[in-house]
Amino acid sequence: MPIRFPMTPPRIRLARAAFTAFVLVSPLACSSAPNDAPLPTASGGLSSSGGLSASGGAMTGGTTSGTTTGGVLSGGSSTGGIASGGVSSTNTGGTLATGGAPAGSSGGNSLGGTETGGVKSSGGQLGTGGSGGAGRGGAGGGVASGSGGQAGTTATSGGGSTAGAGGKSTSGGAAGSSNNGGGSGLGGGSLCANGTFILCESFESTAVGAVPTGWTRDGTAQLVQVASDQAARGQHALKLGATASGPRRLTRSASDFGAAHWGRLFYRVQTPPPLPGSNAVIHSTIASLQGTGPNIGSAEYRVVDTVENSGGMHQYLYNVQPSGSEFGKGSAYNYKYDGNWHCAEWNVDATTQSYKFYVDGTEVTQIAINNGAGNYGSGSNRSELPMSFGQFKIGWYNYQSASPGFVAWIDEVAIASARIGCAN
Repeated sequence: MPIRFPMTPPRIRLARAAFTAFVLVSPLACSSAPNDAPLPTASGGLSSSGGLSASGGAMTGGTTSGTTTGGVLSGGSSTGGIASGGVSSTNTGGTLATGGAPAGSSGGNSLGGTETGGVKSSGGQLGTGGSGGAGRGGAGGGVASGSGGQAGTTATSGGGSTAGAGGKSTSGGAAGSSNNGGGSGLGGGSLCANGTFILCESFESTAVGAVPTGWTRDGTAQLVQVASDQAARGQHALKLGATASGPRRLTRSASDFGAAHWGRLFYRVQTPPPLPGSNAVIHSTIASLQGTGPNIGSAEYRVVDTVENSGGMHQYLYNVQPSGSEFGKGSAYNYKYDGNWHCAEWNVDATTQSYKFYVDGTEVTQIAINNGAGNYGSGSNRSELPMSFGQFKIGWYNYQSASPGFVAWIDEVAIASARIGCAN
């Protein structure tokens, strides 16, 4: 039954979300019930005046605290075990190229031709000196270069490094058109200048230790700054330092995003990540929007959001925190912070009251919402999307204590009116 979470410190509503934990009966076994089946109502917990009900994956209560029995939330955290389905795979959008210039080099396209957008080369030769691409390690999101597209043996990529051994393009890397996601899109230089974006932040022009123009810090300065120790593309990324809890993020205006937009960012979490205690969870927000919902007033719309269980697995969720109780819709606990870069995409559309989320080019359909115009939904499909947003926030904000703290990086943050994909 619905219950409320504890309140946060003044002016900050600490949102927690915990959903049913799925039990693995064998490493590859499926759950005994389908993922979209209604979940049992929490029982044995607090009265209807507090807590959370996990009915159909919906979060109808406040912040998570407490325990569950049999994997159903009864005051908060789950003991139902690790979600079935195993760890999510990476690079699901296409095979990484084994030839071409090393990632980060300044010359020599991989894949035997122009890589960005998956353009098929005729003949596939780089030509003497190589073309100006940066060998991004096979971005998928398009058709692999033509067979026989061997890099010229005399061509060298920038900085004197030669094109990859043999230089041959990979086969089988097809993953749809360049604006339909797919592939890792990692390595090489920033692609922010190559597309038509409402916003694209590469952090490349910002000095190490600073923050980009137009953004403001939310959190301790040394824990929210541009760094050069990791990057999805180029040389710089936003680094979020370790602290037990609280915000480490950047905020900017979102007034130009409109009623509908697509978003994309790359994120990486240092391993090993902090783990919650037994029967507990850690709810962390990576990207969110602030706006005024049709029926709920001012609220934070968490569009890249995770909840990690004590087994080290996490779910993704759509989560909304108004002044009252939060609500949302979560996936199975099929994912893991693995130390790799991942591509997260989202789409919100207030005109159709819809939300979609993708990771590494694959949609997480369990958390999709599509209510239709003028319908704000209920239960697990409640949307309450506003026609405009005031602020956009990126970074890391974990609401439960997670000592010694998460360390994470964010790069190539983009907003557009159409899907951006991971390869662009």
